[in-house]
Amino acid sequence: MTATETEPTNPSQGGVATHQVALAFEDGVTRFITVREDQTVADASYRQRINIPLDCRDGACGTCKALCESGSFDGGSYIEDALSDAEAAEGYALPCSMKPRSDLALQIATTSEVAKTGATSYTGTVVGLDRLSPTTVELSIDIPNRGELAFLPGQYVNIAVPGTGDGEPVTRSYSFANAPHEERLVFLVKLTQGGAMSTWLTERAAVGDEVTFTGPNGSFFLREARRPVLMLAGGTGLAPVLSMLRQLEVDGCDRGGRLVYGVSTDDDLVKLDEVGELVSRLPGFSWDHCVSDPGSAAANKGYVTSLIGEDDLHDGDVAIYLCGPPPMVEAVRTHVSGAGLEPTGFYYEKFALAVPAEESPAQAEKSPVQAEKSLVRAELEAHADARSIAGQEMFAALDLENVGSAGVAHDEGDAVRRIAGQLVAPRPTSDGPESAVSGVEIDAVEDLIVAAGARGVGGQEVFAVDDSVGLDTPAPSGSGGSTSGDTTEDGYTIGEEHPDISASDAIFEARAALEVGALDLTIGRLDSQQLAGYQLLAESTLPYVEGDRFLDAHGYTESNAAFHDYLFTLTGNSHLLAAYQALGVKGRMEDVLRNATWCHPGCTQDHLDIVDAFERGDRLAARDLIKAHSERSKETMRRAMAESAAANRPRFITPGRFAGQVVVVTGAAQGIGAQVARRVSAEGGAVVLADRSPLAGEVAAELTDQGAKAKAVECDLEHYEGAAALVEQALAAYGRIDVLINNVGGAINFKPFTEFTSEQIDAEITRSLMTTLYACRAALPGMVDQGHGVIVNVSSAATRGINRIPYSAAKGGINAITASLALEYADAGIRVTATAPGGTEAPPRRISRGTPQPGTDAEKAWFQAHIDQTLETSLMHRYGTLDEQAAAICFLASEEASYITGTVLPVAGGDLG
Repeated sequence: MTATETEPTNPSQGGVATHQVALAFEDGVTRFITVREDQTVADASYRQRINIPLDCRDGACGTCKALCESGSFDGGSYIEDALSDAEAAEGYALPCSMKPRSDLALQIATTSEVAKTGATSYTGTVVGLDRLSPTTVELSIDIPNRGELAFLPGQYVNIAVPGTGDGEPVTRSYSFANAPHEERLVFLVKLTQGGAMSTWLTERAAVGDEVTFTGPNGSFFLREARRPVLMLAGGTGLAPVLSMLRQLEVDGCDRGGRLVYGVSTDDDLVKLDEVGELVSRLPGFSWDHCVSDPGSAAANKGYVTSLIGEDDLHDGDVAIYLCGPPPMVEAVRTHVSGAGLEPTGFYYEKFALAVPAEESPAQAEKSPVQAEKSLVRAELEAHADARSIAGQEMFAALDLENVGSAGVAHDEGDAVRRIAGQLVAPRPTSDGPESAVSGVEIDAVEDLIVAAGARGVGGQEVFAVDDSVGLDTPAPSGSGGSTSGDTTEDGYTIGEEHPDISASDAIFEARAALEVGALDLTIGRLDSQQLAGYQLLAESTLPYVEGDRFLDAHGYTESNAAFHDYLFTLTGNSHLLAAYQALGVKGRMEDVLRNATWCHPGCTQDHLDIVDAFERGDRLAARDLIKAHSERSKETMRRAMAESAAANRPRFITPGRFAGQVVVVTGAAQGIGAQVARRVSAEGGAVVLADRSPLAGEVAAELTDQGAKAKAVECDLEHYEGAAALVEQALAAYGRIDVLINNVGGAINFKPFTEFTSEQIDAEITRSLMTTLYACRAALPGMVDQGHGVIVNVSSAATRGINRIPYSAAKGGINAITASLALEYADAGIRVTATAPGGTEAPPRRISRGTPQPGTDAEKAWFQAHIDQTLETSLMHRYGTLDEQAAAICFLASEEASYITGTVLPVAGGDLG
């Protein structure tokens, strides 16, 4: 039996228990899913992208019937026709109705492959083999079931090369050059000596041959929009661009734009007349081409960037589509950035180089494929001359052993030509410069060189990539904004960028564009089971919103993500799903909506209406709904961000109080520390926010967006090295530290002292005492040298509290540190004070302290007892606010408290601790 875990076991969410459910399929594969007790098994399964058989969703048909081999569950409601009493007695249940009460093991009456979607395989016949130029062949294929193949202009397929491989044929990836509505499938192939596809095309292929391929794949496709486009194609990267141009013509597009087509030599130029005719039929469109070979007969000799005019960039309101090798992507990005612009959309496929594992380097295939599909699965995009200088091979392919292992003996004549066994300067061969690079084929994507260190010696890069196919000189990225550059398991590199995508409406515009593409691939092609799953996920978002109010923003975010994921899953194209996930919509929503209360009232209804449009096959209605849903999502996010900004704004501000001062705040990622940092910043201070969580960076970004000086330092103050690193970075950034506010700490466990282990005691002391001790030790020398400084420690009223004795002891230590340091360093001009907060209201923690979830009744009682005691000992019988705690800390840190040192100020509603 094969078992794979889909989702890790999570602790209870919102007080609802979760259970692990094993789904055992007929082919021996078992998948594990996590199911809440208030969830049906089918609901959880579809959310985790395991599409078990389903039709009715409400116990009416029996399609999902499964045998429960172990565990207890609530069978829910269903009709007898779906599940008879006898079947129920035998252990059968309906996943669409059943809810777990323990871990379960279910037998699912289908295979694991049926329960998920994947790229489809097609078989066709070669109907055309046209030599367009000495280096390029046009391959045309007809398939009998053409109506079943839907693709988007720009996508590609993996073609199995006939007569190759032992058992499994070699596959090569090529983009469609035809439009989606055209019957005949057309691909452009660059010919090179010794390549698998090239050899077949030039030596064995004939009209009438049978060819198989899988797909479509890729998320490089033409988005639906009104803004103008700039298309850039390198070599046979012209193919997907041709598909896009043909689609623009079919759509009657008048958005305008420009195409620039670049190649290496005159022999590589193809389809110039066809491109010219296509462009002439597109209003407001222009095009040009260039050849990088100085000896070319072309009018434009050089690179594609030389033909990009200022008007082509439309002040950034342009969608750029680029198909070429990595340096071309970087060159264009740098060119655009150099113009001071961030395009609204930047979509690309990177060319990569294929070197089949079964072939020697001399038989290697070169593959600037069509691929943002950029199937760049290795750390290296190899070039024909990657191992050579002026034809002299400098780095022969070799699997290196660890440097520390025993060396390999070589004849004395080549010993000086090696480093760690790697031949770096071999003698010239009689074969000449061609020998190192022969047999390299362009247009294959799947098999790349995987020698991560092939371009360097001792980790130092010596030979940079240079895939010059009508390109500009590559340069480091200068682009701002956000890039989705994640690489999937099959090596597919997402290529999509938008300006400041994590903080702008662009994230939802990008999602809508991808969804419209997925819609075109799936509408009218889904069966009743797939539609039922889609409906189930739409309905799963309803419980979390009532009218225009979130009942559970986290639950909505989770169920909403599952709903949107599912459409991409149905395309059978994992790259589209990866492209959507790379946008980070779910993560962004989790951050923004964490404390949101308002939701556009149409959002959940949109989900139901979209599914209804799919069931009716109404493409236009589904498109309009997807776009409208995007607008409503943006409105929800904007309002939540505005509410969050208002909530975070300090309630009390003394303008200019910290002007010209450098203030270090530890534990600044959330809670009291974050609010102190906000207030210090609002009062003119330069703030260094220290935390071991990268979330401190978000608070720092919030402050710098407001024009303040703020720097985040990620460090672990439970070790002195972390404190030393913090001080070092603060001094490097601002030259001194005027104020240190030690806020790190917090109780981890809540239980009687006799229940604590020695390890737990050590953890409490380290967290709430040593962090302050280390930070004081690291910062004091600089304060002594400059003759002034302020330290404010955050203690606690829990020095007199129950069920957290080690924490109480640690905070007692803080009080002792405060009094003793004040006495020892008063003559050095340094004040040391502390506050002792009581219970404080704060948003839910984004970073857990590691407190275990109370499980037993006793543990729950212990936890509640400390809360009750906190409220009872406060004369005001309430928790304080973040602003109230920050006010006291900032007062003690300021010159207003210049005659106060060595004291601890209780801020606990009258509880003196």
